[in-house]
Amino acid sequence: MNGLPSAPIIDGQLYHLGVVVRDIDTAMHTYRTLLGVPSFHRVDTNYTARHRTWHGTIANRNAFGRWGALVVELVEPGLGLGPAREFLETRGEGVFHVGYATDDPTQRPGGVEACFEVGSTLRPDGTHGIVYLDTLAELGFFLELVDRPMANNVLAMVDAL
Repeated sequence: MNGLPSAPIIDGQLYHLGVVVRDIDTAMHTYRTLLGVPSFHRVDTNYTARHRTWHGTIANRNAFGRWGALVVELVEPGLGLGPAREFLETRGEGVFHVGYATDDPTQRPGGVEACFEVGSTLRPDGTHGIVYLDTLAELGFFLELVDRPMANNVLAMVDAL
């Protein structure tokens, strides 16, 4: 090898890129104009979560659009101290997570730890259906693991646009 750390291997399908932005309306216009994203589905989120040692309510402005084979998710942080806010405050706007649809959001490739869990996404076995792995230092973004049925709902929402 070349001596560089390798990326964790995820058992799942890459399906979206999460981009943190300061202003969602401006970002939707920019992504339409520069990347040809035809339309967006706007969703305002409000849920409980844990991010690192913080627990509380996250409320963001989100927009999902089809960008070729992938979904692009724009996130304007609002209430709470989640990964979008952390990234925006420390690194500025940009891709802050890569999302995988998976049957196993409990996987921890390479022993990487979960740093974010969405409380309202508990699966029947009690595990979280949306989890961010703390790969920020190694990859420059978080890896998001999304329970496949939840990911399929996002894909269906975007494809209905």
